[in-house]
Amino acid sequence: MNILQVSAPKSGSFWLNTILKKSLEQAGEEITYYTKTRPEYATLKQEKLSFKDQAGTDMLDIDDNGVAFRVSSLLKEPVPNMQDYSQEASLAWTHSTWCQKTAEVFAFFDRKVCIVRDPRDTALSAAKFAFTPYMQKHYPSPYNSVEEFFSAEYDRLLEQWVWFYGNYLLHSGELDLHFVFYENLLKSFPKEYESLLKYLNLDLSEEEKKTIASEVSFSSMKEENPRHLHKGKSHKWVDGLSIDQIERAAIKAGPLMHIFGYPISPGEGDKLPAMPRDIPKQELEEILSKIDWKTLY
Repeated sequence: MNILQVSAPKSGSFWLNTILKKSLEQAGEEITYYTKTRPEYATLKQEKLSFKDQAGTDMLDIDDNGVAFRVSSLLKEPVPNMQDYSQEASLAWTHSTWCQKTAEVFAFFDRKVCIVRDPRDTALSAAKFAFTPYMQKHYPSPYNSVEEFFSAEYDRLLEQWVWFYGNYLLHSGELDLHFVFYENLLKSFPKEYESLLKYLNLDLSEEEKKTIASEVSFSSMKEENPRHLHKGKSHKWVDGLSIDQIERAAIKAGPLMHIFGYPISPGEGDKLPAMPRDIPKQELEEILSKIDWKTLY
């Protein structure tokens, strides 16, 4: 079995990757890597990147012009043959948004898993991450502070979230895409994890599930990857955003947040997201038609 995980940056990507990796290992599934077969890997693995063995992670960039594999900002080359790549990379990862080549590339993978996080928390996390030593070295920000970054990029990050997840939700049926929610992993891990295992068709004992839940807890993962992980909380936006910023999120991303079941205002409490019972395709198309996506990337 090979898996492609899909996420916007700072949405719990590393957490999902760890959950998938440990689940496959526990089930006795072999994990193979494309990047680790490359001659550059011997040098790249010496680099101090954002998380442990990032140099060996199979990261895909997908756009209308083609598909590339990369390692951070250090290496990016076209994938010469997707069939060969997908056989070598049994657990690949993409931050790429929907494009005309998405369905073609996704078809090379048996399972596709997409993790979603509240766009307001994603934006707050992205602003802080932009000023980590890793990001300052590999993707330096033109801004002078977290606050300046957030003020300048907040609206764009909200619209990116809508474009990214709105398109993947709209096409989820044809892509056979399974959604996992960051907030549910935090608040109701057993239920969210059980749904993921069912989709992956992995059969683990209750003891094995408990072991993995312990191993992927935020405190355990932070010990091994302090540069990449920080607090691991949800609803940061309640205290971290002004009333005006909360209202802007409601305007920019509110319709899609409502479809996913995210709280729009602090008064809705710890409401947890979920997949809609039926995909509202017409509504999604209307939401997406209002976004000039070419200005977002």
